Amino acid sequence: MKKLIITALAAVLLTGTAALAEEGVTVYSNGNLVEDKGIISEGRTLVPVRGVFEYLGYTVDWQADTKTAVLTSSGGETVISLTDGEAAFTINDETITPDVPQQIINGRFMLPLRSIGEAIGARVGWNEETKTATINPNNNFITINPVDENDPKIYEMPANEITAD
Repeated sequence: MKKLIITALAAVLLTGTAALAEEGVTVYSNGNLVEDKGIISEGRTLVPVRGVFEYLGYTVDWQADTKTAVLTSSGGETVISLTDGEAAFTINDETITPDVPQQIINGRFMLPLRSIGEAIGARVGWNEETKTATINPNNNFITINPVDENDPKIYEMPANEITAD
């Protein structure tokens, strides 16, 4: 009977983890859709390190014996070292301590999105409705403002009078 209860409890816990993974966060890095989903943990958005950083132009080297990922920018000027379960990571020997530690979840190394942005000077975005996270280097975001149809400037030049020189 005891084995049956333990087996049932384990099945419930595994199902809960799978449900969490299904409710993933869509992640865009440098305008590209990252294949692996992010998750929300302790109120923070965690994103997959490899997909995000590769789209940002970094090479990712995985050191299985120490469970450490070493990320190097394309010019080699930035080196980030992350170790599974550690509270902090380093960028060019500067220690960064995020609110939630980097960790391996479902076989993917995950890091808090905001920590990435702050650490490398990129801009991050979050859309609560669609559960979509974005990160862009050099703070490049295009802001599109809605058009006010009642704005008189819209009617200053009829469309048939617009010409290309």
